[in-house]
Amino acid sequence: MTERRIARVVIASDSVGECEDTIETAAQIATWLDAALHGVFIEDEALLNMTAIPAVRHVGPTGEIFTTVDERVVQHQFAAQAARMRRAIEKAARAQELVWSFDTVRGRPSASILHMDRQDLLVIEAESRPFTGGTRFASRLMATALESEKPTLVLRNSTDAPNGIIALVQTTPALAAPLIIRAARLASASNQSLTLFLTQDTDDERTIVDLVGSVSRELANRCYIERSNRNTLANIATAGRLLVVEADPAINSAATLRNLLETVRADILFLR
Repeated sequence: MTERRIARVVIASDSVGECEDTIETAAQIATWLDAALHGVFIEDEALLNMTAIPAVRHVGPTGEIFTTVDERVVQHQFAAQAARMRRAIEKAARAQELVWSFDTVRGRPSASILHMDRQDLLVIEAESRPFTGGTRFASRLMATALESEKPTLVLRNSTDAPNGIIALVQTTPALAAPLIIRAARLASASNQSLTLFLTQDTDDERTIVDLVGSVSRELANRCYIERSNRNTLANIATAGRLLVVEADPAINSAATLRNLLETVRADILFLR
């Protein structure tokens, strides 16, 4: 993996997203990365197709059931939700003094319709907004997070910006250098703690700390090193923290990344 500059933080949401808090977090991360903020609202074609099925009923967020749903109503809801998202993007960008933009696309929620560039970081929510009874479903963009060629941030704790950065170091310090440096830059820019979680036995901790020091000597003096023989990752990557992971298939398969999502409660940044 070679480190690439992030020029734009792209937050994508559809009609079941709850994106206001996520947008605030994405804007904060864009500030840390000195990047622009871009929002994309996805008009899910599946919802439009379902309006042609007479038996389909729409269940509102409080449990109310609407007897009829036609294409015109769904399109009106799409427009209203896109407008709310656009206002939230503009508000968050202005608060952080960020360059911002917004787009609406129609299709199946996937990476292919987002028109992302090489220097984009995709931000998605792990779950939908709560439905009746508090039920949440996995985001339809989760497959994109696991299989995309773009770096992707999966937010679980979107009410607050991440509090504490963890770098999952699974290879030698030389191979993991871009990941360590990216995590150190995030920690330094946000004035947060940095923990380096080592999965391999190595006596080369000095090289790892020096990599952090190339970003910030002060951060290098206070960073933590944990080893998998002393702790499990789940005990370290807890809710409210940000786990930075190498998502190159040569290091972590999509199945491994999926298992990681199920194991830890931290937000996860998949680097590619």
